[in-house]
Amino acid sequence: MQSYDEILSRMVNKYEELSGFSINRESDIMIRLKVLAGEIYNTMVASEFIKRQMFLSSASGEYLDKHALTRGLYRKEAVKSTGEVTFYRSEITDTQLVIEKGTIVSTAGPVIKQFVTDETVTIPKNTGSVTVSATAIEGGASYNVLKESITVLVTPPVGVTSVKNAKAFKGGSDKESDDELRDRVLYSYRDISNGTNAVYYKRLAESVPGVYSASVVSQVRGPGTVDVYICGKGKDATVNKEHIQVVQDLLDENRELNVDIEVLYSWPLNVSFTFNLCVEDGYSFDEVSAVITEKITEYIDSLGVSKPALLCEMGEIIYHTDGVKNYEFLDAFCNDVYPMYKEYCVLTELDIRQVER
Repeated sequence: MQSYDEILSRMVNKYEELSGFSINRESDIMIRLKVLAGEIYNTMVASEFIKRQMFLSSASGEYLDKHALTRGLYRKEAVKSTGEVTFYRSEITDTQLVIEKGTIVSTAGPVIKQFVTDETVTIPKNTGSVTVSATAIEGGASYNVLKESITVLVTPPVGVTSVKNAKAFKGGSDKESDDELRDRVLYSYRDISNGTNAVYYKRLAESVPGVYSASVVSQVRGPGTVDVYICGKGKDATVNKEHIQVVQDLLDENRELNVDIEVLYSWPLNVSFTFNLCVEDGYSFDEVSAVITEKITEYIDSLGVSKPALLCEMGEIIYHTDGVKNYEFLDAFCNDVYPMYKEYCVLTELDIRQVER
């Protein structure tokens, strides 16, 4: 598409060619041409925007949502992580301490994540602590914090001196991105649901916020049974019991007659890969290997339940990274990984060894 300056220049040149006069840059006709060139440019920009939004492959935002709606799909909203926190008091006495619902706690450090308690609890007499469920104030995967990372009392109850989470918070997920939603819409065209096949249950399960991937297996428990294994996205992709129940209720409501459906947790399968890497002159091995590590981690996280981790696909990622001269997977350490129907791959180690060629 032409820029504003290119449009104006062509208009000025054409005017001077047809009229035989040079245009004064401060003249009234120049002002008119500038205004007209601006309107033409704005029209071209709007036209390009409309063309991008017309097609599924290039649409974005609310326009992509409209494409998804034609397939009965909706963008999944962000999900809040959940877990438990324990409140402590410094001295054990014969008095009770009430901790109200809505008490706010947070992580320490430069990036603060806040959580709020789900119910009112009491530290009993002659007891030093009490544990209560809590939920992230906002949705997002960044709220899946590690154990013992919640240590700050934002709204400290009277008599309570400290707080800590004994287990990690889980279940949080980001709002579905354009690329993720586009993939689901394309998948709906590629694998058609007929209301009775595995694709039907898979699509229903994956429509639930917080559920990234699902695997459907029939007749494991006998004729007429369907098992659905679900997971989130990322290294800690195990969903919580609330996700299980939401998916179970949705499938029970939409199942076929005489079909027994059970929604289950999927299990992580730890994978590791080792390869030699030779970088081009002028590139830093540490920087190139860091980029590769990030890309392959993202690839493994995107697989979902029962999807294999293939060396050929990782090889494509490596070879097309800037600065890579050559690479070689070490056969003694590397093979394609094919998880079972109830497993998802989790990258535990990526050993990149520098070689000079």
